[in-house]
Amino acid sequence: MGQSGAQGTTCPICGERTFISPNWKKMYIHTPSGQTENCWASGLTASGILRTREAKQVKLARELSGSLTPMAMPVWFPRWDGETYPTIALFARRRMAYWLPETNKVLHEEKIQDLLGKQVRPRWESEHACWTMADVHFIDLADELLRRYPNLSIGREYNENEKCYWQCQRAQGWRCTCSCQARNHAGGSWMDPWNVLSEDNSIIDQVTWTWMAVELKTPEAH
Repeated sequence: MGQSGAQGTTCPICGERTFISPNWKKMYIHTPSGQTENCWASGLTASGILRTREAKQVKLARELSGSLTPMAMPVWFPRWDGETYPTIALFARRRMAYWLPETNKVLHEEKIQDLLGKQVRPRWESEHACWTMADVHFIDLADELLRRYPNLSIGREYNENEKCYWQCQRAQGWRCTCSCQARNHAGGSWMDPWNVLSEDNSIIDQVTWTWMAVELKTPEAH
């Protein structure tokens, strides 16, 4: 029997192009001529190819459905009186973690680009179940989130037993792992635009974290 009227398909196992006869009962082997009941590479019959295709389509639909669901806040991020806020977490020696409310996997990168207006490379970190980016974007991300949300949760990893020395007190920016939590850096001027609403501490994987919920100061308060 020739290949006249046969339908072109791709073997879902070996990836080779082949043909299936019009009655969907025989599958051509992956060569220009001849036919057999089974694909020589995968061992599938034509009906097996059809079932495999359908299973892949169902799996893809489920994955897409999951990608459209807003991502839950990581369990190690704090809640404030039961409320969830967009959150930024500053690790001591790794990329900055964050969570955006009502954001799914499909629209996540688009939303980050809209917030920061620059080339940012978000990365999913499965160990902590959160998105991460370079911490150089910390202040920009915090400012943009506070323009869109009334409150923001900010956390940092720190060592409560590390004393704050003069080198730390002369520092200007927000990076710090000592007990002052960067509040002695230039008198804490990097926090000037914010009101601190609440504070808390937590232990995560034997590491101490400090958290604060903040809001933007009103213009007259600056």
